[in-house]
Amino acid sequence: MRKTPTEFACVELCPNQIYELSDSVRSALNGEMARLPTGDVSEHETRYPTDTASMRAFLEVFFARHLFQVQNSLTDYAVSADFHHAIRSGPVCILDIGSGPAVASQALIDIINRMIGGAGSGAAQYPGLHHLSHVLNDTSGVCLVTGQHMLTACLESSDQSTSPPCRPQVFTLSTAFPGNLHQIRHLASFLGGFDLVVLSYVLHPLIEDNHLQDVVRGVNALERFCKPRGRMLIIQDKFQEPLIRRLARMIGVEYREQMLTQEIYPPRGSNGTCTYTYYDCLYAPRVGHSPNRGL
Repeated sequence: MRKTPTEFACVELCPNQIYELSDSVRSALNGEMARLPTGDVSEHETRYPTDTASMRAFLEVFFARHLFQVQNSLTDYAVSADFHHAIRSGPVCILDIGSGPAVASQALIDIINRMIGGAGSGAAQYPGLHHLSHVLNDTSGVCLVTGQHMLTACLESSDQSTSPPCRPQVFTLSTAFPGNLHQIRHLASFLGGFDLVVLSYVLHPLIEDNHLQDVVRGVNALERFCKPRGRMLIIQDKFQEPLIRRLARMIGVEYREQMLTQEIYPPRGSNGTCTYTYYDCLYAPRVGHSPNRGL
């Protein structure tokens, strides 16, 4: 029997109400960690990796947590008519700002793989998946390279009966947001607009280098590059609640406190799960897609 959207969200994404890595994501993560060297890195370097040792530390400490948060925050969109329209009509395009090692992009691919497998209908009914496109934006070269490696590995290790039928297009931007809005506009025009724009754990470093008002103008501008049925997603940890609250007020959207329970990966000690809160904003663009409109 085909699962309802609610059953998909509960059973496919978080069985027993615990988020767990799928085999394909776990394989990609294990392979990349095995390739990268270990080393002593600071907490800041672990959060914002700039070399191979800090990249490995990020994968071990933060990758699974960030991926689960993106998936948890996207549940409402994943079960919506808008998302089903996107994967049936295509092409499907995601803009991942502050991408790190393509965390949000892998989260979306994993949602699609599980959705197709759960529906039991195969990729043939989802022609939009023939043209998956990912725009990865990060100022760290090692993040962009690792993200491309992991996206490829994630797809190659997926069950071919349920995975997208071809390797996606991947574009990389190393100029920091919002100074790259002209590049994003050109890519949006080329790709036909974005179905999903994600800013995950990037607000705090952005306001260290920019005025908050500049970031707000940049976030508002991104809506013009979304498809009418698309979504904008902003995620921050619980320690940055005042920041995301202020940003949400300035851009005129609501923010949510989210709670999830996840499998700890890699396993550490006897406690295999962790429950915590974080904050997000998930909203539809308030203007139609117009990538050629001036900034």
